[in-house]
Amino acid sequence: MDNKTITLTAPAKVNLYLKIVRRREDGYHELDTLFLPFPALFDTLEITETGKSCTINCAGFDLPAEENLIYKAWDRYASATGFRPGLHVELIKRTPTGAGLGGGSSDAATMLKFLNTHPESPGMDAEKLNALAAGLGADVPFFLLDGPAWAKGIGEILTPCEVDLSGLTALLACPDVHVNTAWAYKAWSSRDKKVWEQKMESFLLTTSVSSNNKTASKTRVTLLNDFEKVVLPEFPVIRKTKEYLLKNGACGAVMSGSGASVISFFKNGNDAEKAAAGLKAAGTVSVLHTFS
Repeated sequence: MDNKTITLTAPAKVNLYLKIVRRREDGYHELDTLFLPFPALFDTLEITETGKSCTINCAGFDLPAEENLIYKAWDRYASATGFRPGLHVELIKRTPTGAGLGGGSSDAATMLKFLNTHPESPGMDAEKLNALAAGLGADVPFFLLDGPAWAKGIGEILTPCEVDLSGLTALLACPDVHVNTAWAYKAWSSRDKKVWEQKMESFLLTTSVSSNNKTASKTRVTLLNDFEKVVLPEFPVIRKTKEYLLKNGACGAVMSGSGASVISFFKNGNDAEKAAAGLKAAGTVSVLHTFS
């Protein structure tokens, strides 16, 4: 192989709906969740075919390559198919970690898709590739798709769907705080339901958003995230971010994944831009995206 470089993007995702169904005996939690791609925020993988292994460089991150999900995707695909090309990956990280946006999972899925469509690869069928992806992480199978999907199980049972958000402007706020997913699951499993419900009383806020598309029947999306019950009381900055968005024009807002990001929707794009400016002034990173 020559040393050609291909540039790929790994988009973030948001959860519009996330219900924790139960904790299984194996320790995993079953979910009922609605995934939505968020293409305005993405990592970039610059892949060069060179060497005999998979090396990864990412400015600002000292994680050994073998611990990176990109490497694990490459290694497990190689073990399953025998296709083990030498690759070097320059990873430009834009999706924040610990934000509930699936950045690492998207990176891994992007590598899997690259390997599976490579002209020298024997390829894997969709079912086997999905199973391999699920072994890397619950969110990884979703990123093999190209659109919204309902996910059940631990996230690997996917049903593609349509979500009409036309006419709305999304504002994704990313407070500078890291929420550990394992902690969030443990806190949800061990919570005292009565105590948590009392703590939630002050921020049971708007939980639905409607498209204002006049050319089709109105679509209503229910925004819900069970993790908010345990995360918002422990991370006031996330709660305040959600409250700020709703008080400044958002018709709906919800935390994504186990946090810390909050996705919100505005019927008025100017309101969204003003809210984004306010977040920036307060030191909170945000990303705007208008649905066509």
